Amino acid sequence: MKNEKTLRKHAPHRLPRSARRAALAAALAGSLLAGPAHALSFNLTWDASTANAPAGFTAAFLNAIDFYQTSFTNPIIVNLSVGWGEVGGTAISNGALGESSLKEIGTSYTNVSSALSSVAAPGYLPASDPTGGRTIYMSTANAKALGFNLPHPHSLDGSVGFDSSATWTFNPSQRAQNGAYDFIGVAEHEISEVLGRYSGLDPSCTSGASCPESVLDLYRYTQAGTLDLTGTKAYFSQDGGQTAISTFNGNASAGDLGDWAGQTSDVFNYALTSGKELSVSAGDLQEMASLGYTLAPVPEPGQSALMFAGLGLVGWRARRKRG
Repeated sequence: MKNEKTLRKHAPHRLPRSARRAALAAALAGSLLAGPAHALSFNLTWDASTANAPAGFTAAFLNAIDFYQTSFTNPIIVNLSVGWGEVGGTAISNGALGESSLKEIGTSYTNVSSALSSVAAPGYLPASDPTGGRTIYMSTANAKALGFNLPHPHSLDGSVGFDSSATWTFNPSQRAQNGAYDFIGVAEHEISEVLGRYSGLDPSCTSGASCPESVLDLYRYTQAGTLDLTGTKAYFSQDGGQTAISTFNGNASAGDLGDWAGQTSDVFNYALTSGKELSVSAGDLQEMASLGYTLAPVPEPGQSALMFAGLGLVGWRARRKRG
């Protein structure tokens, strides 16, 4: 459709060792947004570009941040920079509404499955490695949630940026506005990628154990008992493929393989049509739980408003995530 734009495209890259060290050691001069006790919190750095953002931008982004800070109880701090028309100092790609970049670590399947079982109850994971020895990658924010010790926990975990030429609605009460894109939904989408909601699969990789994979890919099935290790059309399942919760995008050239295919108007879809609000689904919350994020308990009636709407390390890499 003419008014449909991609939220994120998949374009990973590796930085030279010296650049990786410099990026990981970069100091942040942002404000700490303290969430509730024992909750996920964000340390935000507003890039200089955000000074040119329209009225409503900052409040709308903080609305998206608040969703994560009130929805998940992992006691971690995510260091995040925010850009307008750029992400991490690089211009937003043509046709993308939002983009994210993130830092990654890689480790073994054994370490990941052990960490997941100790942090949350994410769903079924085979006792033995189903990937054939592949390295499992995760964002540093996700590694914090899973309890891994990072050498530089106060360094930048990732960046998000948004198209400055798009027509947005920043109003939380009017997120479905004719001719405008739902900014809060797009922001929630990009933030989730820094938290680790992305696919590491590369459809062009054919060398087995050397092909990349992410934590999310451990729940990517083509049929019961069969993981998708190549990036073909697959679905998200928490019971070994017996039950399909939602369908992943199966076309890497049209969007990210870790996004939903777009069967409903969902925050985690690979593309968005203007004039529609992106909603958070039960499947979205299950997907975040599968990465090790612990859902906050729903308050008892009469206490407060519902929190939800509808519901060893191996090397370092830098990954560009486009929205």
